[in-house]
Parts: sequence; C-alpha cells; structure tokens
Amino acid sequence: MSPATIQFLSPSPETIFIGEVPLRRYLREHDLGWVIRLRAELEAADLSALIAAYDPLGRRAIHPVVMLGLVFYGIIERHSSLRSLEKLAQRDVGAWWLTGGLQPDHSTIGEFLRRHAAELTESFFITLTSQLCRQLKLTAGTVAGDGTVIEAAASHYRLLQAEAAREAASQAPDDARAQTTAAIATERAAERRARGEDPGKVQLSPTEPEARVQKQKNNTYRPSYKPSVLAHESGLIVGQRVEPGAEAAVLPDLLEQHTAVLGALPQRTLLDAGYHTHEVLGLFVSLELDVLCPAGATTAAGRWRKQGARGRYGKADFVYDEARDEYACPAGQRLRYRGASRNRDGLCYRAYRGAPCATCAQRGRCTTAKAGRVLYRFEGDEWKEAMRQVLAQPAARHAYARRRALVEPVFAELRERQGLTRFRRRGLVGVRLEFALHCTAYNLKRTLRQTAPFSTFFTLFVGLWRTPQGVWRLVGLIVRLPKQNASAVFVHLEKWL
Repeated sequence: MSPATIQFLSPSPETIFIGEVPLRRYLREHDLGWVIRLRAELEAADLSALIAAYDPLGRRAIHPVVMLGLVFYGIIERHSSLRSLEKLAQRDVGAWWLTGGLQPDHSTIGEFLRRHAAELTESFFITLTSQLCRQLKLTAGTVAGDGTVIEAAASHYRLLQAEAAREAASQAPDDARAQTTAAIATERAAERRARGEDPGKVQLSPTEPEARVQKQKNNTYRPSYKPSVLAHESGLIVGQRVEPGAEAAVLPDLLEQHTAVLGALPQRTLLDAGYHTHEVLGLFVSLELDVLCPAGATTAAGRWRKQGARGRYGKADFVYDEARDEYACPAGQRLRYRGASRNRDGLCYRAYRGAPCATCAQRGRCTTAKAGRVLYRFEGDEWKEAMRQVLAQPAARHAYARRRALVEPVFAELRERQGLTRFRRRGLVGVRLEFALHCTAYNLKRTLRQTAPFSTFFTLFVGLWRTPQGVWRLVGLIVRLPKQNASAVFVHLEKWL
C-alpha cells in the first residue's frame, strides 16, 4: 500500500489563535519563531520509513511530523519524560504549533516511540542529519570523537554480586530476566578474571543487567552506559552510539554513520587517550585515514604520553631500535629480546629484559622488580610509536588543540541544556533510542540557530517588499538599536511583519 493512501491526523496550526492574534504571529512576537522553522524542517524530512509502518485501515493515527515535533521540542525545552510531553502538548503555545492543537497522551507518545524505535535510533538520525548538512552545505572535514558516562535508570541500591545473581537464577529456572542477569554476570566475571582482577567484585542491577557499574563525574559508582559521539567541525553530531562500556569499540559504527551522513569518511579525526588502542589505530591505518590520538593527558608540560605507575617511567620513555630489535632505557642501558608468548587476551607479545637494573641510579623511578624492568612489545606497538612521533610536531599539536572545542560542548549541551544527566528508558535498546533522540534534537536546534539570521532576513525582505512603510520602520529600528547585532535587528523587525 502506498504511503500516500494512509490518512493521518495532522491539523494545521494556522487556524489557532491566541485571543485575536494568529499563533504564527504570536510565536514570532515572543521570540519563538524557531518553533515555526522546526516544524518546517520536519515536514521537509524523509519520513517514508516511519509512514510505511502504519496500516491504512482502521482508526487514523497522528502524523509522525506531529509526534516528532512534540518529542524534539520537549527535549530542547528539557521535557523528555512521556508525562511531561503530555502536559507540554496541553499548555505550551510552541507545542500547539507543532501538534496543530492535538494533545496526545503519554501512552500514545510511548507507543509511537516503541513502534519506531529501530528507525529513530539510527536510520532517521542519519537521514535527518544528512538533510541538515546539505542545508548548511557541509562536507567531510575534521571531526572529534568523545564519550562520557551517564547513569542508567536502574537503582544503585539493589545491586547484586555475580554469585548472588547465579544463585537467584538457579532458584528460578523459568525466570528469563534472572537467567539473563546470571549470564551477563558470568561473562563479566570471566572478563575480570582474564585481566587478573577479582571476579567476585562484579556487580550488576537485576532490573537492568546490561548497564555496567561505573565511576561517575562525582566519584560515585552507579549502573551506567557510555554514549559516544562524533562531532563535525560545524558543531553537528554526525555519529552517535551507546555501549555499556569500552567507548573505543564504537568507532567503526561512528565512522559508518559519518559516511552515510556526508557521503565520505572524515579527512581528520581527533580522539583523546581513551581511544589510544591497537584496535583503533589499526582501524585508521587500514582505512588510510588521518587521526590524532595521544597516549596520555595533553598536559602543559608537553609530554603527551601515558605515565607509568606511581610516576615511574612508562613504556613510552623507552626507545625501540628496530634495526637491533631492542629497547634503550632512560639511563642508556639496553633491553634485549628474550622470547615471545601470548597474554590472557590471546594477544601476541615479545618480551625484552636484561638491563643491569640492580646497580642503576634511576632504579627507583623505573621498577621495584628484583629481576629488573621487563617490556612487552605487542603487535601494533609500531602504530603507537608512529603516533607519538607525529604528535611531537608543533603543527600536529596545534591541529589537535581543536578537539576540546569541537566535541566537549556537545555533552555539556546534552547534560545542562537538554537535561540528559540520567537515562529514563531501561535496557540497551531503550537507552540507544533515548540518546539518538537527544542527538537529533541537538542537531535540529543547532541548525535552526545557525540558519536563523538568513531565513529571518528572507522573511523580512518579503514582508518589506509587500509593505512600503516597512522601509521606514527598518530605519527607525536601526536608529533605536545602534548597539544590537544583525540577528537582534532581524528578531525585532520580525515582530512588525
């Protein structure tokens, strides 16, 4: 059945009046003209995938433009819960424009999000962001990646140890949630055991076992997820993904989304030390992409490398001699190849030792081991060494200095302006949907902000063309607002048209 044959509820907001004032004019007079442009953006979006999910028979559903407009407007205004969106549709004039006066309740909004969860999580984000990039005439350029930790909806008061989770599963063999919790607990215990850590310290929530207990910004530990973004130099989010942990694992997905949005891979990618792994650097080598990713904190001292334990020499302080296949330590001694093996994760490495550490004056800054310092060289260490050499160049450091300004304001905006300090939805699927909605709302808001002066100027020009007296109004406004910028002049003029 063609989407054109499906009938939706989508009344025009042009028929709504606030007293005797049309709603369109009312919004403009109260600096809410961006809401009008928000609806126009959604009406121009490709919604075919969403519309195809509806049955043309039966009761008419509310149009996706209406539902998406309400959801994104609510997120921008820090109203992201279903019940707060319901109240917003009832009493907010901006929401009236987006809904055309319809007032969907919380269950209707929730059903809409459930029905379209898969599309809204990725494909709609890509489609709409691509539309916004074309509108802003953006091309592939420099991007910056980063991740953060956001608390899950699950309570931290009911955490289970791995052993308790397995015991609960054994007592309830028919309880699917208990079995899932036990399976995840067993998997995470095995991961800790492989890293040489105590597997008995695994904790997880019985109501949301996918969330990992992680350290928060305030140094507390809570069930959490790690959302990651890829921010374009324009400020738009061109890639987003959520995982329970290991933010570096999402990079292939972020690059794939970037390609889908802009039609090409980024020219340069800026990443922090959390992504400095063999897998990440190997990915960029295989794709032949430019990446800047230091091994440690980019401190004012200029070391830009990972420090050793307790302030001792790190591996980066030792220089590898490829021709002789040996390392030179900071004291000038040589560490020679002594054999190869695999670690607990199955990664191959070559061991180097043999320096006269016992009599070295710098031993206290290097090692406490009786046998002396041992270095392990893994496959891919040459990529880390090459990255260290690149970042030793002033030009590379100057280019990398842009990373913080590109990506860190994104999470600040999501947290402080949009209220994403804790996820409301449960489970990895729900969390991915929620984060994608926040990222899409962020892109819409930023695009509306960037295009406001130009679109407003066009509207003003048309209005002045229709009204000759408008020229004198323009002159009078400029005289009265000598210190206002162009955007402010446009906003005030818009009220007169």
